[in-house]
Amino acid sequence: MKITKEELEKIKKLEGKARGQTIKNALQSVLIMEKEEGLGKLEKKLKELGYWLDIYKDYKKIKTFAWYPLWYDLLPIIVAADLFGWDEEKIKQFGVYNQKVSFFEKILLKYFISLRVVFEVARDRWRKHYSVGDLEPIEFNEKEKYAILRLKNFSGHPAFCPLLSGYFESATSFVTVSRRVISEETKCPFRGDPYHEYLVKWE
Repeated sequence: MKITKEELEKIKKLEGKARGQTIKNALQSVLIMEKEEGLGKLEKKLKELGYWLDIYKDYKKIKTFAWYPLWYDLLPIIVAADLFGWDEEKIKQFGVYNQKVSFFEKILLKYFISLRVVFEVARDRWRKHYSVGDLEPIEFNEKEKYAILRLKNFSGHPAFCPLLSGYFESATSFVTVSRRVISEETKCPFRGDPYHEYLVKWE
């Protein structure tokens, strides 16, 4: 996945805000996957590209509940995927880590007693992370063990698509006894669809 300067500039111009926690999640997930050396390489690359921010250096001090420009969250993820040569499965794993290290998710999911409830409050959970985009619960089938989520009004970047797939897998695993959870993006604006749609299945 190679990214151009033009693509990065488009991302920088995206409207919307992201909570500080999302930026923390992203950089902490890079640390898990690529260690301290990887974080150092990411810093060097972002500086070369002209997108380095001082808050990235000591990211643990980023204000969890503060709103920041959306690109503060997206750019480190996208540049990391390009820098380390992550394929879709690697980015999906990044999404799994992203959910597991999230302070928001630990607090929110701790009090949800069923997967159906988690599904029904998906819209509110999204809004706690981002000021743009609408995550809609479309279908929940407990008998057949699957759910469909639709994300509208959120463009982002193709690298963010498998990340969300991993995120949904991890969140589902958190509240279900199922050992096997699979999430896949079945519709995507970058493939010509009007919105993102995810099918989450568990066994």
